[in-house]
Order: sequence, then C-alpha cells, then structure tokens
Amino acid sequence: MVAISQIINNGLLLTSQLVFQDVATPHQASTEQYNLVKYLGGAGPYIQHPGFGILTDIPDQCKLEQIHLLLRHGERYPSKNKGKEFEELYQKFQNYGKPFVGELAFLNNYEYFVTDKNYYEKETTPFNSEGPYAGTTDALSHGAAFRLKYSDVFDSEDKLTVFTSNSGRCHVTARYFARGFLGDDFNDEKVDFAVIAEEDKFGANSLTPVVSCKNYHSGANNEFVKQFDTSYLSAAAARITKGNDGFSLSEKEVDRLIAWCAYEINAKGYSPFCNLFTNDELVRNSYALDLSYYYSNGPGNNLTATIGAPFLKATLDYLKEENPPQKVVLAFTHDTNIEQFHSALGIVAPDQPLPNDYIPFPVPYAHTQIVPMGARLYTEKYKCGNDSYVRYVVNDAVVPIKHCQNGPGFSCKLSDYENYINSRLEGKDYATQCGAQNVPDKLTFLWDYNQTNYSAPDIDS
Repeated sequence: MVAISQIINNGLLLTSQLVFQDVATPHQASTEQYNLVKYLGGAGPYIQHPGFGILTDIPDQCKLEQIHLLLRHGERYPSKNKGKEFEELYQKFQNYGKPFVGELAFLNNYEYFVTDKNYYEKETTPFNSEGPYAGTTDALSHGAAFRLKYSDVFDSEDKLTVFTSNSGRCHVTARYFARGFLGDDFNDEKVDFAVIAEEDKFGANSLTPVVSCKNYHSGANNEFVKQFDTSYLSAAAARITKGNDGFSLSEKEVDRLIAWCAYEINAKGYSPFCNLFTNDELVRNSYALDLSYYYSNGPGNNLTATIGAPFLKATLDYLKEENPPQKVVLAFTHDTNIEQFHSALGIVAPDQPLPNDYIPFPVPYAHTQIVPMGARLYTEKYKCGNDSYVRYVVNDAVVPIKHCQNGPGFSCKLSDYENYINSRLEGKDYATQCGAQNVPDKLTFLWDYNQTNYSAPDIDS
C-alpha cells in the first residue's frame, strides 16, 4: 500500500519515489502502470488512452473534411443507488461504537464526502466539489481544445448544433463543452441543442438505443463472470478490519469501498479509502470490472453490437456525404451507449473473449481505456490528394482499424472503410434482434433535427 500523501505528490501514482531510483531522469520511468485511475473501472477522473505513439495531428498533406465527437458526461458524483450503498456502509462505520484502529483509524474523524443528497447523479463542479476533477471544467476545457484542434471545419458565423440525451448530466456536459468551443461567442442564439429523450419510443433514433432493445439483458453472462476468483476481497477485508474486534466487512462492502475511493476523488481530489488497498488488489478488482463490463455492455454480450449498429450505419452514411448538414457533429451520452457503439465498431474488441479463470496481461479489453469519465471518441474524415480517409481517436489516442491503416496517420481509405463497416453491420437487425417493434429502426436525427422537435426535458440521471 502507498500513503495517500505519496499518491497525491506523485499524481495519483501507486508507488513511492523509489520508482525513479534506477533511472537517470524521470522520463525513463514507466510510471503509467502505477496510475490509480487506471484501476477504478471508469468511475474515477478522466484518463487518456495510453496510445501507440501516433500523432493525433491531421497529417500535413491532408485537409480535414468532417469531425464527429461521441462524448461521455464528465466526472460526477455517485448515482442514487450507489449513494444509498455508500450511506448504508457509512452508517455501519458510525454504529461501530468504538474508536477504529489500524488501517481504519482515519474513520474516527472522517465525514462523508457527499454533503448534499441532491448531488447524486450530478456532475462535479467548482461549486459543489473541492478537487481539480470537476466534470464541468473538464467539458469546458475539452471544448476549447477541440475547437483549437478542428477549427478548420467550423465557420464562426454558423450556429453550433449539439446532440445530447436528456440526461441532466449529459446535457450539462454538452452545454459546458459548447461554452468552451465557442468561447466569448457563446450564447443561446449561437447554439442549437437537440435534446433526445431516453425513451423506448425513439428506438434506434436515439443516443440511448438500448432503452428500446427489449431482448437485451445486461446480466446474460453473469454466471460466467461470477466464476472469477474474488477471494482477494475477503483477504483485503481481513487485513483492513484487523484489530477492530466485532467489526467485519463482506466482499461486496470491500468492493464498494473501491468505488467509494473513485467517486470521492471526483469530488475532493483524493480519498483515504484508496489507501486501504494494495496494488495487487486494485489490479485484480480492475480486471473483475473489465470482465463484468465486457460481458454486459461490451462485445461479450450477444446484442451490444446490434444496439450500436444503427448509429454506426448513420455515421458511415454521413461520412460518405460531400456536403453534410454539419461538418462538426457533437453527441453526448453515457458510457453504456458509447461502449455499445464500440461493440459495433470493433476497433477495441479483443481477438478472443475475456477469460474468467486468469487475468490476461496485458488486459485486451480495459474498460477505463475505453469509457472513463469524460470519454471521447473522435471520427475524423480528411482528404489527402484525391482520396478521403477515416481515422478514430479514442480518449486522445489514435486507434487504427485492424487491417485498414495504410493511409496517412494510420487512417483507412474511405472506400475500404465502407467495406469494413459493412462487414461489421452484416447480420445486425436492430428491430428484429432487439424485439423493438413499432419504433424507429434507423437513426435520423443527424439529418432531421431542423424539422423535428428534439427538445425533451432533462431527467435526473
């Protein structure tokens, strides 16, 4: 374990200064492997994809034609359900009735980090949190950086169109991103928000198409996932509670403490609960989360690619247009929906299903690399000479398409990209496979937002 002061001083690194002991300069140290945020299952602050050393700049000989963004809301407080679990555990601490000793001694002076229940489900902001990881600030700075990077395809005289689900935190993220993107020019007259309801009647014409997929079961593979060895949680519980007679923690409660660590970092910048766990425990728990997400929202579930297929098809059709309605396409939703889009796209899918009897190193499907808080997926279309190319940037790192990466900047020629996407869409029928009858089976909001009233009221989720 690493003292929390060391974690802060090293930028959330789960190691001491000894990691630099045998290198000439700090740049030689492979510190990324010790970043705590990597092991929090996407519940902690944003973290970039480690990448492959490919520059994210548009290649010098090329000109940007379109840029698409699919973004998860920023850092947030726990959900209401998760908050209820934390409160029950906090009450258990308070009911102990004796001073805690050992690793739990900090609880003697600890105050629960959610000071107002109204914060549940909400993004962290400079007004409701103390740390540097405010979700709204993340969105604001991201919007400014995005504009700087892709300004060539946006006319400052045009209105900015923004698509968002009607989740309150997604809509807030979209608004702060737009503020960052437009800077001093931001006002309600400069932005059109198309707010699309998270309701089953919208079917595939939605940023949350899973809502209408009646045949989808996130827990379809639970029995397989549950076979992963979680005895590390029991061992952690025994060590953490040592010396506190009559006080015990279950495996579920220990698992919740790791989540507590993540959400408290979002709100305060640090959490004493993070210091309860060894590196090995965090690595094992991270894979347990990867396994769970892979078989629920990721490519290990038999319907996630089908759920993401309509958005993927719409993206292909849009990229093929010479004069699309917008050259900058901005869409804001949840991690679940982005992960399902990735299932359809296939660029982060492992070659083999994740095993449940050991941890494959390196982990081929790391949830935090794909959908951390503030996750971002860019689809770039640029022209080089007479040909157009497509490339993906996942959390600030270029991730080439397998077997189609011979273009500038490891991009894929548009005609080859079309073949690749069509192969991914083969056999995917949203209406039939999802049992989504009498609802739209295609995504149209990218084109009909000016004719259709997409103005759903925000919901508290």
